[in-house]
Amino acid sequence: MKDYKNLFFKILKNGGLFLILIVFTFYFVFRGMDLNTVVTTISKTNVFYLLIGALCMCIFLLCEASNFRRNLTALGYKTSLKQCINYSVQGFFFSSITPSASGGQPMQAYQMYKDDIKISHSTLVLFVEFIFFQTVTIMYAIIGFGTQYSLLNGKINSLMILFILGIVFNFAVLVAFILVLFHSEKVKKLLNIVVRFLKFCKFKKADMIKEKVDSIIDDYKECAMYIVKNKGIMFKTFITKCVQIFAIHSVPYWIYRSFGFNEYSIFMFVGVQAVLFISVSALPLPGSVGASESGFLILFKLLFPASVLNEAMLLSRGVSFYLFVFLCGIFILVKYASDTRAKRLAKLQAAKEAAEKKVYKKRVVQQI
Repeated sequence: MKDYKNLFFKILKNGGLFLILIVFTFYFVFRGMDLNTVVTTISKTNVFYLLIGALCMCIFLLCEASNFRRNLTALGYKTSLKQCINYSVQGFFFSSITPSASGGQPMQAYQMYKDDIKISHSTLVLFVEFIFFQTVTIMYAIIGFGTQYSLLNGKINSLMILFILGIVFNFAVLVAFILVLFHSEKVKKLLNIVVRFLKFCKFKKADMIKEKVDSIIDDYKECAMYIVKNKGIMFKTFITKCVQIFAIHSVPYWIYRSFGFNEYSIFMFVGVQAVLFISVSALPLPGSVGASESGFLILFKLLFPASVLNEAMLLSRGVSFYLFVFLCGIFILVKYASDTRAKRLAKLQAAKEAAEKKVYKKRVVQQI
């Protein structure tokens, strides 16, 4: 577990890049605006709808926690909802502050390890969660683009390339994982061809790469068997994931309602947000900071009046991202302090019991 601890500190260092991106992003967005006007406009929003947006983010975290608990229970573990919420919070926070969301799953696996869940089983659960996340994300993006084509057509040329790249990248990753799961022998044959080519090119580490990839493929066979044997659980996981992604994609709609508008439906906002999400997902930026804000200003100008667009972006990203990064960070710090205190008390108690035993043995010897 030393590698996980090193990863933890490495991820925290990446938080510096995260903060720098935030500063630059909001500097360029608001540099030409009157901040008093921004504050005044935001202060006039309906807090009720902002709270609904925050509730949607709670649903987002709870849905993931529910999936974790369901799949861990199927593997024979008795986990509480509190434990699984911790896994979900850890994933959201560390995915948000690391490039390409690379830190979330390793930290979730580390937390599961601390709760005596085997690495092989935590990897399996996280793998299932990732597959359904990719599937539903792509599904929402395609449906969103198809249903809102008349709105988006010809008006988002600057984002169209990113949208296509996002779809291609995410679909390629999904297909690669499915092939590894259900067609492992064919993947190994393809890998052998690649290894022969690398050897032909005098690449020294070709055999080492082959061994590592073969090991990963063998590990994923267990995951494939689990998916096939638990179709009912997979269906529930898929439905839960659909609710989860709908919840987070609906946040811009509740921001829209908070300004007093009700012309467009929630499905239009979810569709447009799904297109935006997939468009920036392939960019290696922590939390897609900068890209998401810029993309919001491009896409949602089709739905928000220009007079409140910047404020809407600030509130939407504030509720769906920055607020919950902050809250999850506080949760993690409090939990870390609580765990540290519990460990210290456990050590003191163990030392006290050891000392009492020593005194007791000494008295017994003296009596003899």
